[in-house]
Amino acid sequence: MKAMDNLTALPDSNLSRSKKLLKDAVYARKKKVTLHDRLFALWFERLVYPQIWEDPVVDLKALVLKPTDHLITIASGGCNALSYLTASPKKITAVDLNHTHVALVHLKMEGIRRLEYKNFYRFFGEAKSVNNPRLYRDLLAPHLNKATRDYWEGGIKGFERIRMFEKGFYKYGLLGKLIGLIHISAKIYRVKLDDLLKQPSIEAQGKWFDENVAKIFDSRLAKKIMGSPVALYNLGIPPSQHASLCEDRPESMAQVLKERARKLATIDNINNNYFACQAYGRSYDHNNPTNKPLYLQEQYFELIRNNIDRLSIEQNNVLDALKRMPANSVDAVVLLDAQDWMTAEEICTLWTEITRTANPGARIIFRTAGKSSPIETALSEDLNALWKRNHATSDQLIHEDRSAIYGGFHLYELTT
Repeated sequence: MKAMDNLTALPDSNLSRSKKLLKDAVYARKKKVTLHDRLFALWFERLVYPQIWEDPVVDLKALVLKPTDHLITIASGGCNALSYLTASPKKITAVDLNHTHVALVHLKMEGIRRLEYKNFYRFFGEAKSVNNPRLYRDLLAPHLNKATRDYWEGGIKGFERIRMFEKGFYKYGLLGKLIGLIHISAKIYRVKLDDLLKQPSIEAQGKWFDENVAKIFDSRLAKKIMGSPVALYNLGIPPSQHASLCEDRPESMAQVLKERARKLATIDNINNNYFACQAYGRSYDHNNPTNKPLYLQEQYFELIRNNIDRLSIEQNNVLDALKRMPANSVDAVVLLDAQDWMTAEEICTLWTEITRTANPGARIIFRTAGKSSPIETALSEDLNALWKRNHATSDQLIHEDRSAIYGGFHLYELTT
């Protein structure tokens, strides 16, 4: 596995841009840059998220996209940007700091254009077939840009990155490897995490978790490991977000993660939570047509294919993408958890640009590791007067977000 997704051997301009963008995001404006900050920026240059861990169904409920809307979103693995196309907005601009995520979104977009649903699902849903490299070579590669081809065809000969889709794509990336390590570690406690998938009800899922998984988080070793920011880099958690999660008490991190893991296991029936299927079972539910991301569901495939040209992807940060857009040209922005990385000054700068480009009635959504929103304390008085948190919707949707790993979901609406 290591040979396939080792990105440090990729000497191209996109990797160099990733390095710069990530350094800027993690510590460019900090007064004191720690060793943890530098290590995280280096670690995050490789493939992180084979699957995005925010629930697009929740996002769509909050955004209420209209046919005239222009949406800007952070791309990550691209699952949500593609899923938003089911609402048929006029335009979606997806951006990401990491060139690996940009290459992944380009690949998925071309897959939607060129593959029939059966092959598309085999490629990106099952993501584990000896035929996938051939499909890439014959049907996708000729239509991809050079940077995207260089990424997927790069790596050690015989272990090119595209072969991740032959071996099991969701086992790769920092997150995929961490989940694999967790499964191996659970066996030390004689726990098979995929047993969660066999439980007949939400109540049974909770009982199973309490009797089997809770003890792992309660162990002295788990508490020690999870108290270190370095141990959670594979979750894409920077040092600042680690501090927010445990409220600057590293010894409490194991308890926080236990609560989030239990929520993931119990927030919905396992037959309706593909996030739990991936975390506990390491696969989507291939026999259930709706227990997978919207873009992988056959019922939406032709709609997304018809709308695919409305989506564009670029390697950039959200602020710089907004700066090149005209005033009153954006209707919705999805920030994921990016503001957990930012200083108050950076948040204020970002929202100043969001306000300049926003149309009347614009909506912004984001998630936070902790429960509280940073906006009220970060924004100027004038900006705070313009943007109001929709408390009812926000506080309801955090309880519906099936990924279950965040403490807060926040919907802000422009008041004028």
